[in-house]
Formats: sequence, C-alpha cells, structure tokens
Amino acid sequence: MKYLGVIKITILSLLLSVFNFKATAQQKFHINGTITGLTNGKIYTYKNNAVVPIEVKNGKFQIEGEMDEPVYNLSVAKDAEINYRDEKTFTSVLTEPGTQTLKLDYSNFRKAILTGSKTQDDSYRYDAIRDKIMKKYQKEFDKVEALHKKFDDAVAAKKDEKTTEAIKYEINDAKELLEPAYKEITAATLKFLKDNPKSYFSISTLLYYLNGMTYDEAKGYYDSFNPLYKETKTAKYLATEIEKMKKGIPGVPAGPFNTKDINGNPLKLEDFKGKYVLVDFWASWCVPCRKGNPHLLKLYAEYKPKGLEILGVSDDDRNEDKWKKAVEKDGIGVWKHVLRGLQYKEGTYERINVDQDISEGYNIHSLPTKILVDPNGIIVARYDGGEADDKKMDEDLAKIFKTK
Repeated sequence: MKYLGVIKITILSLLLSVFNFKATAQQKFHINGTITGLTNGKIYTYKNNAVVPIEVKNGKFQIEGEMDEPVYNLSVAKDAEINYRDEKTFTSVLTEPGTQTLKLDYSNFRKAILTGSKTQDDSYRYDAIRDKIMKKYQKEFDKVEALHKKFDDAVAAKKDEKTTEAIKYEINDAKELLEPAYKEITAATLKFLKDNPKSYFSISTLLYYLNGMTYDEAKGYYDSFNPLYKETKTAKYLATEIEKMKKGIPGVPAGPFNTKDINGNPLKLEDFKGKYVLVDFWASWCVPCRKGNPHLLKLYAEYKPKGLEILGVSDDDRNEDKWKKAVEKDGIGVWKHVLRGLQYKEGTYERINVDQDISEGYNIHSLPTKILVDPNGIIVARYDGGEADDKKMDEDLAKIFKTK
C-alpha cells in the first residue's frame, strides 16, 4: 500500500460526496456548526459539482441538505478550491438524516468533530485504531511529509529535473521504511470490517482497500454487509469494482488489446502467442517502477533465450516525451513498450474510449503491477508490487524455465 493510501479514504470520500448528492432528495439533514479562529467569513461545501459558500457569523454557521440515502459524505473546506495536499484545509464527515452538530477549527479542519451521527461515530472508532498505529511510526511519517514539502518547494522554485527526481527517490526510500506501518494499518482495517459488517462506514472503507485483496476476499466482506446499505450508490459502486477484480487474475484469459508501440508499429496481444509474456504496468514518474528496471533487465537477459517476452505498459499518455526518455535512460528499449491508452474528453477529466485502456482491461489500480501470461494467452500470475511479490515472480519464472 502506498503512503497516500493512509489518507485516500478522506480524499475519495470528497469525490463520493459530490456523487451521492445528485439523486432525488427524500430526507434532510441539518448541521448546526461552530468554528474557532474565524468570527465572520466563509467556508465552503459542495453540491452537484458546484462550490457552495457557507456564511460564518459570530463563529457560527449552518449547513442544510437533502439526501436520498442513509448516509451522505459532507465535505467542508477552508477554500473554494480544495488543496488535497494540505489536509488541514478540508474535512469530510458522514452525516445522517436529522440534526447534527459540527465543530471546526479554522487552523486545522482535521480536528472537525461531528456529533449526532452513528456512522461518523464508527469512523471515529476506526480513526482511533489507525492513529494509534501511525503514532508508532510518527517519525517516519513526518519525514515523508517533510520530503513532500521539499519537493513542492523545489518545483515552486523551478529547480531542474535532476534535483526534483533526486527528491522523488528520497521520498520513495522514506516510504519503504513505512511498509510495516502500512501492513499494520491494513490488518487493523480488515479486522474492523470483519467486526463491523453492519456499519455503512465499513462499506465505504472497503472501497479503498480492494487493492491487494483477491476477488473472493473482497466478495466475502461485501456479502456480510447490511442488506439495507447495499442499495446505496456507494455499495453499488463497490459491487461494480469488486466485479472488475475478475479481470487480470490468474486463470482468466488476458485482456486483448490492439495498439501501437513506442516506435509507431502495430502491436496486439496475439503477437505474443506461443510465448510467456510478462506485462509490466509502470510509468516514468513511478519511482518503485524505475528502481525495479535493472532487475527486469537481468530477468530478460536470462529468460529471453528460453521464450520470455516483456511488454511495458506505461501510464504516461499525457507525458509521451518523458515516457520515451525514461525507456532510453533505463535501457529497457530491448523489449516492447506501449501506452495504456488513457483518454479524456478535451479540457475535462471525463474519460472516453475506456474499452481501449489496457490498464482497465487488467484492473490495474497501482504501480508497479506485473501480469504473467502463458503461451495460450491465460494469466498465470499477478504481482502487485512489494518484496514478497518480487520474490514470488522470480520463483515462478525460475520454475517455468528451469527445464528449457
């Protein structure tokens, strides 16, 4: 799990809050709020993709809304445009029908306290468990945060690419020291889901821990959830994401594609028929991916004569020049390379031609991820990154090619 995985529940809840507010209203919620550090002024919330200013008078404010589901993710921010890198400037709370109370601190929105919502109470219980683990590794988390600031400052100062790239590698090394924390947080989260299957919070939380789970594990958690909440948009979206997990797993046919390689030549999956192919999902900006390339080169040199091919699928559709430079710099042009095929409607983040997105066809949500396909086009293994997966990949390849 990546460092951002620790905070992504909050960020993605903001996105879901916009999504959940679109349907026909059936119930109402009312927030009586107080805020310290701001006597008169404005804070902001969001409705149907629009910014809604909330007036603060004498340190008090009110937020009203309509909801057609049992729970609504209410986002409140210091500024009209949310700065996702600064968690102190926004919060997301789980409101329920009826009247609730929200206390804010203008200097740190993370200190927000909502009372009157059972679902938010569940969230606080989970936060306490997670925060206890994070405090054990506070020094390491602080180092990562400081390095992110160092990177932002370097970009703002227009430092050269060599400088910013070096900081990226520092960040990656610091994150690796947090692997024990990530593992503890994941284990604690899954225990919370198991112990609280009837909570709406468990449904929304599972969304952000699917990566690294098998389809059967995710389906097992989902099946245990409260049937009432399974009718919510969040639960339906979760069910869709779980179904997508059937793609790109061992035992199923590899997703077909028809594209052009880095040199502009046509390339399709069928071109690799009769050989084992390791599909490497990576990007020029992904430090762990780049750090793993020397090892991939060794594997390629050892097993290419025995029938192994490697195909690099890069998440660099908007950075083709950086993609090509990375391939050249890392010396990995010895195997085939393509872009994933991520496309957006011009001037927006609305995706188009999703069926042409290779990563979508293999259910790729994090980098690096590698998929091993056999000579018949069947997926035989999936490696989602980390030392354990890298070791398993080496063992699998050695076993496959030992008699060849």
